[in-house]
Amino acid sequence: MNNEIEEQLKGMSKEEINELIKKQCLFCNISNKNIESYKVYEDNKVMAVLDINPANKGHTIIFPKQHFQFLSDLNNELTGHIFNIVNKISSKMINELKASGVNVYVANGVGAGQSLPHICIHVIPRFKDDKIVFTWNPKKINKNEFEEVVKRIKVDAEKKEEIKKVKPTIIKVSKHYERIP
Repeated sequence: MNNEIEEQLKGMSKEEINELIKKQCLFCNISNKNIESYKVYEDNKVMAVLDINPANKGHTIIFPKQHFQFLSDLNNELTGHIFNIVNKISSKMINELKASGVNVYVANGVGAGQSLPHICIHVIPRFKDDKIVFTWNPKKINKNEFEEVVKRIKVDAEKKEEIKKVKPTIIKVSKHYERIP
């Protein structure tokens, strides 16, 4: 069965594959009102809904209505607009839900835990003793490795650099969503 699907995909144009992805995308279906949601914000470009499997009560997912897989696919205006909404919702969480803080989380690509091919920003209200932990084991990096990384990823504030588009990835999604990061 997988081989048949792979063969069909090989015969499709990039535009046809993108349309197929949009039809199956959870966030596109939410923004098109095909799937019910608990909406906390909506305008013509962006939507924010409560996560159905929240880390904490009030956990909100903010996403563009137009289908984009990666944060780098958004233009600067839309990126700024989304993060302006992130700030407003974060403020509401602190003031109205009495959260002691807020985590803003973005899984940008499969390697970062993105389980659906639509960029979204999680805003998670934090409360005392909520037992949510974001940790990692620190790695030891030597001076040469630091310098090599700086050389490769440094951005010059004076130079206008184009953001290179990331190649879309097909994400295999199970029918059961334990979390939507």
